[in-house]
Amino acid sequence: MKCRWIALGLIVLWSVGCIAQEATRIVDQAGYTVSVPSTASRIASVYGIGTYTVYALGGEDRLALAFYVGVKTVASASDVLLRWEPRLSEILGFGDPNVEELVSLRTDLVLADASRHLDVAEQLRDLGVPVVLYRVETPEALIESVILTGQVLGPESATLASEWIADYDRVVVSISEDTASLAEAEKARVLFLGTSLSTVAGGDMYQTSLIRAAGGRSVTAELTGSWNEVNLEQILRWNPDVIVIPPYGPVQPSAILENADWQALDAVKTGRVYRMPRLVAPMDTPVPESLLGIAWLASTLYPERVRLDLAAEVAGFYEKYYRFPLTQDEIGRIAQ
Repeated sequence: MKCRWIALGLIVLWSVGCIAQEATRIVDQAGYTVSVPSTASRIASVYGIGTYTVYALGGEDRLALAFYVGVKTVASASDVLLRWEPRLSEILGFGDPNVEELVSLRTDLVLADASRHLDVAEQLRDLGVPVVLYRVETPEALIESVILTGQVLGPESATLASEWIADYDRVVVSISEDTASLAEAEKARVLFLGTSLSTVAGGDMYQTSLIRAAGGRSVTAELTGSWNEVNLEQILRWNPDVIVIPPYGPVQPSAILENADWQALDAVKTGRVYRMPRLVAPMDTPVPESLLGIAWLASTLYPERVRLDLAAEVAGFYEKYYRFPLTQDEIGRIAQ
């Protein structure tokens, strides 16, 4: 009961403080109209995808709590992530969002996932805490989410959002021009695996859009929904030219290249089995850094065709959007 009274007291304090704040009215990706305090300085992002967008648009100092894709403990964070976010041990969160915790942090705003956090969002709204919901799975929705976050964070972030969209378009157009002469039958047939050898990306997932933007063809494009479970027989029928493993989960290229059951695949015969690199965000997910994922995949599929300087793209993105200079070794982890 004591904790409950403390939480209620914090809600009152929060509400009084917000009365004097001017607000910006935006419509989030779930269709809700949200009044966002223009002076919001304590943001909780319980949506890992949204967290990286906050960083890319210069709002990281406002994060009082942040979820990161695939990071549940400080011990599981990479060396680059720890250097990139020195406050990780202070602000890291994971699991199901806790309403009392979010209130006790006196957050001005919560960023959440429209697919998983509707109940939490409703409870927070009832307590007077504004919530912005994201629904991101396509390139169009990613661009919309970047614009939305720019509106939430303010004019400087909105400018960065516009610049990021221009960079995203530039990368996609450049790759499209480089691969335009390829007939459909000549495009690389790509299998995008999940966190096991029997899990593949469905056609509705961002990974399929990423393959398309890189000039390839997803062999699983006809599958519906999210991650699908399939058997080896189906994979042998698809017979992909290239197999891509996401930068999370336990699967490594050797698990395929050295597996006797997979030797009949063209991708294995030619050694074209790759695990996507990762420095901060997983580049196969709908985060701003996925423009590097597109550039990396296109350069991997068509090294003789793609003109983009991948090393320059990687260094430029981290410098401009993460304000984080990389070492040559770190650049080389993506642009080998």
